[in-house]
Amino acid sequence: MSHVLVSIDEIVDEWEKHSYSQDSIGIMFNNIGLLKFAEKLNGKHEGGIPLFVLPLQKQNVSSVLLNIEKLFPYTKGITLRLVAPQSKRKLVGFLHEKILTYVNRREIESSINILHELTANAEKANLEYVVKKHNLIQDRMELPHLVRKERDMLLDVCHKEDKWVKIGWKFTHSIFKLEVKNNVPIPEEGVFGIKQKIGTKLDTLADGFIGEREDQIGAGLGLYFVNFFREEMKSQYDFESIFRIYENDFGETIASLTVLFERE
Repeated sequence: MSHVLVSIDEIVDEWEKHSYSQDSIGIMFNNIGLLKFAEKLNGKHEGGIPLFVLPLQKQNVSSVLLNIEKLFPYTKGITLRLVAPQSKRKLVGFLHEKILTYVNRREIESSINILHELTANAEKANLEYVVKKHNLIQDRMELPHLVRKERDMLLDVCHKEDKWVKIGWKFTHSIFKLEVKNNVPIPEEGVFGIKQKIGTKLDTLADGFIGEREDQIGAGLGLYFVNFFREEMKSQYDFESIFRIYENDFGETIASLTVLFERE
């Protein structure tokens, strides 16, 4: 199977449409990387986590993407912080493909579907948060229409209120982890649905669409993709996997998928 990456010029064009000043890329260096780049880091990483954060702007997106692969041997993770991740699908797909190529694990290439679905749900949750906070609708049934019609305006509000989505990859040649995080809590009414979807066994991927409402915000199809993906990894490659959705002490919602290529 051939794998065609979008061009960096395409990613820059995409970037111009929905870019925000708080968009950034974080590089989590491994021990070798920390030693090699200690002087350049100059204590700029976040807290106790060796994550060097570089703001992403139109003028540096090309250079970052051109050089990111050179850093892979010195890193254990990459994180994107984006206000509008659904408008950066080419960027997300580009990094995902580059990382899979580096770890040489084509078996999990379908994980990009999970990543896009979970990212869409995280962005929608942020949009729904600002809609509720500012009382922009009287009836919840109006929500899908408002989000579609006024997405740009709502994203600007998310930016002003520092609502973001973080997409993270942690990787070695023996383990691969995807993490999607946004900084609004899981709505109480959504907890039951999440647990139900996680526990659903699928015979085919199409089963995941049964009973979904077309206009539902954050319908959770990503959770069905996760189930199908995990069963496929186990049956075809005997890879163990772990999937979690939880809320941390900071009110952030985190969805993580870990694939273990080697058993201890």
